[in-house]
Amino acid sequence: MDVNDLRSAVTVLLFALFAGIVAWVLAPRNKARFDAAQQLPFLDEAPMPTPPPTATPTSATTTRQDTSHE
Repeated sequence: MDVNDLRSAVTVLLFALFAGIVAWVLAPRNKARFDAAQQLPFLDEAPMPTPPPTATPTSATTTRQDTSHE
């Protein structure tokens, strides 16, 4: 057995491992577990606070009379 046979065996072994992992992930019996796991990063988040209203400079504001109720 030379080094190329060993490389081929390792390649076949790693491909079989990859195919097994893909089959495990896509198996319908694991769907509920993965659906719950995908929500874990969002469980500890607090709701985003609303930003305070921005103050407008009084010199830049213009007064406008509402004439729609006449």
